[in-house]
Amino acid sequence: MPERAAPDPQLVSRARGALIGLVAGNQIGVPTEKCGTPEAIREAFPNGVWDPAPPPKGSPYDDDAALALLLAESLIERGEFDAADVAGRWVKWMKVDGRGLSPQTRRALRLVERGIEPFEAGRRAAAESGAKSTDGGTCAVCGVPIAIRYHDSADRLIRAATQQAALTHPDDRCLWAAAAVALAARELISGNPYFVDEVLHRIEDRAPRIVVEAARRSLRASQEDLPIVKTGEAGPIVDGMEIAFWYATHARSLEDALVYLAQAGGNTGTNAALAGALLGARDGEAEIPPRWMGLIAGAEGVARLADRLVLREE
Repeated sequence: MPERAAPDPQLVSRARGALIGLVAGNQIGVPTEKCGTPEAIREAFPNGVWDPAPPPKGSPYDDDAALALLLAESLIERGEFDAADVAGRWVKWMKVDGRGLSPQTRRALRLVERGIEPFEAGRRAAAESGAKSTDGGTCAVCGVPIAIRYHDSADRLIRAATQQAALTHPDDRCLWAAAAVALAARELISGNPYFVDEVLHRIEDRAPRIVVEAARRSLRASQEDLPIVKTGEAGPIVDGMEIAFWYATHARSLEDALVYLAQAGGNTGTNAALAGALLGARDGEAEIPPRWMGLIAGAEGVARLADRLVLREE
């Protein structure tokens, strides 16, 4: 049997950076999420927010990080995206923790628990919500482990990213925002700083106009233009995608970006998770501040998950 080629150390470092950056961003952003505005955050945290806060006892991860890491474990153990296996893992976590789950995600997983086929559960949950929902920022966050697993196949990546989003939020904006984030992470992990151009090449003739326009805006917008506090027609998931694209494009450091986003208001946990993932993918694990590594929940285990994803280890 021929020996396996040595892995590209930069690829491994960026994969680790993406997954650890995701968890770091989520952990630093969650405590301020309920505040809503920068003013309310300053009042609640008068000394500012500079580091990931210790998670609640017995609940190491909010929904963004938890569902993404469970998806990573499924990809490793099953070898490919397996909707039933992923949904089953998410249901088990909901029953023992479930911190931060959106109402629509919880509704979909309750239907899976009752024996409904996972994609049908997603469709029913969306229909029961009474409107097309784009609150599923977790769908975009879950694109990150898919990007690592399918870093060598854009087509398989798009298929898996849209399928996992459809488990809870089958709106086209959610499906394609998740695919766009996964494609961006894939390009950054591979060392392509012009990732937005590649994402647009892959999605502009397939994705809803509003997703394509958000990706384009990230190239020319200023930080003040970003949809951080006020959510418009695009919805939170597309806004989070645009914010993450902007930070990964405009050369801000991971620490500066996450500290800013944690105090900027809006959907701080998801926005920081997405930005942390893309900045970690861009700059590698060395970009994670050393003082944070002892604060990030399960950082060493998260790094091992990234290694197993990128190296296809079972």
